[in-house]
Amino acid sequence: MYFWVFMMWGASFYWLALAIPEFGWAGTVAFRSFVASGLLFAIAKATRRSLDFQSEWKHYAVLGFTSVGLNLGGMNFALTRLGSSLTAILVTTIPLYSLLIEWIWHKKRPTTLMLIGLITGFIGVVILIGFTPQKIDGHFLMGVLGSAIASSGFAFGGSYAKVNTPHVAPWEQTIGTFLFGGLFTLPLILIVPLVQVPPSAKAIGALITVAATASSLAYIMYFKLVDEIGATKALTTEFLVPVVAVILGALFLNERITSVQLIGAAVVFIGCGLVLGLGQPQHELHEDVVAH
Repeated sequence: MYFWVFMMWGASFYWLALAIPEFGWAGTVAFRSFVASGLLFAIAKATRRSLDFQSEWKHYAVLGFTSVGLNLGGMNFALTRLGSSLTAILVTTIPLYSLLIEWIWHKKRPTTLMLIGLITGFIGVVILIGFTPQKIDGHFLMGVLGSAIASSGFAFGGSYAKVNTPHVAPWEQTIGTFLFGGLFTLPLILIVPLVQVPPSAKAIGALITVAATASSLAYIMYFKLVDEIGATKALTTEFLVPVVAVILGALFLNERITSVQLIGAAVVFIGCGLVLGLGQPQHELHEDVVAH
């Protein structure tokens, strides 16, 4: 499950690169969300899995807005300006945002090691952005802003879920989150319309593929990983996501990867690893991060 989770999340950047040029970044999020939610609901009914959505719609709405609307919306927006490789690397800053949110919102003071990790991760981001081969202009900076919104939205959604929805089963939470995420992002199509109507079979296939894998199957597997090995260990899949995305971007999208970007990425990974407490004895770890 660990292998398939980071493979599907990493490959999602390739599929999104095929879907976004025709669906637009807003349409890709909305339709991807509806497909993911509908697919899981259909599978649950076909396998006679019991689903209980009682009185949880408020939580699904919050998670749909943060974990889907802000996260996937910001990431898709960033993809149109930064490319899949740099966007995938910047997404790994999620634990840094999670630490800040836990510190500010829940008054959970971080350890010295976490603070060192936060500073290290920030330095890595500066290296990534400051030494990118892309031209640093308004177009590029808007992409960086989109990436920041994506990471902070996901981190906020995870923190909210940890406090408010630990009792909700993975299937219900995933279905409800993507349903509301689709509802929130669908009106954005009026502002960012579909680029090509109707989209080509290639783009539709890419959209269905990313919804069925990265949004449906990967989320269910990830929740199971959290149950079996813990949230901290399961979250290390995030560090392998850019590896897959960078390789696919270089092979199939002709994206250029520089040695300085690799150095920046390594610094980000080290910083996030320190924030997560990787390498510490299990009893010292704090389960501060919740699944996507």
